[in-house]
Amino acid sequence: MHVLDSAWETLKREFESASEEKQRKARRNATGELNRLFRRFRQYENGEQWIAAVRDGVALAAREFAIYTVSGGELRLRAQQGLGLEEYASMAAASASAFRSAIETREPVVTLRRASDVGEALALGEAPGRAHLVPILNGERVVAIVFAADGPELDMDALELVASMGSAVLERQSNLGIHTQIAPAKTAGTPEAEPPAKAAPEMPAWAQLKEEDRRLHARAQRFARVAVAKMQLARPEACRAGLEQSNLYMFFQAELDKARESYAKQFMTIPSMVDYLHLELLESMAAGEERNLGADYPGHLV
Repeated sequence: MHVLDSAWETLKREFESASEEKQRKARRNATGELNRLFRRFRQYENGEQWIAAVRDGVALAAREFAIYTVSGGELRLRAQQGLGLEEYASMAAASASAFRSAIETREPVVTLRRASDVGEALALGEAPGRAHLVPILNGERVVAIVFAADGPELDMDALELVASMGSAVLERQSNLGIHTQIAPAKTAGTPEAEPPAKAAPEMPAWAQLKEEDRRLHARAQRFARVAVAKMQLARPEACRAGLEQSNLYMFFQAELDKARESYAKQFMTIPSMVDYLHLELLESMAAGEERNLGADYPGHLV
């Protein structure tokens, strides 16, 4: 063997060993962080400590984020990083369609940062960018929502894990008295809080659906939001032109036909399914006017 070949083999072994040690160290650090976080969740004594644990956990997964608690149709800011929001600001869930969707489906939502989707305070201007909303549940109720700005530093797996940990500790019966500090439950003899805005008439009654059907509806909604957001981000000029000419289908026919075909195969498989792709197109791209989709647009999937 040539001396250079021998040196190369030695260097390669040393590099592989160093890389493996670096990976082991990274795994140990990550495991340690998660273990400490879970211990804090298990030992929290009030709502503020729970919020602090959620905040520190989310900070491991995202650079820019906000945490809102949900009560009576109102979203109240409880923690943030990198967004410069007004302290303890609040907004109605009905005014931000992406937040409303996360509450109704109890599933993560991907959205553009537009005022109609995330509210004025979280919206961006001409190039809105994307954001992720991850709900935290106490049983069947959404008690908080994590807003995370999209970016290379965002770790969605870690973010959803933190939300799951936050949900798990809220469901402990031993902490029932503390839970009310985070999301008050209804009590007999007291007026009901203002309910969230009603869904569109086409929407199914979630309580009447089987669990597997609810999951399919939630995935269908997520598919629709991501598909439409991708079109808007990829071709903003075509969006404006299509809206101005009331013919979005002419500009996006290839993308829409492909998305519709995929949606039909994946989701139009149960009687209760709704064409969420059409509804998302209507709300997000067509300014709520079906005529803006164009005369050749095929219409609802049936």
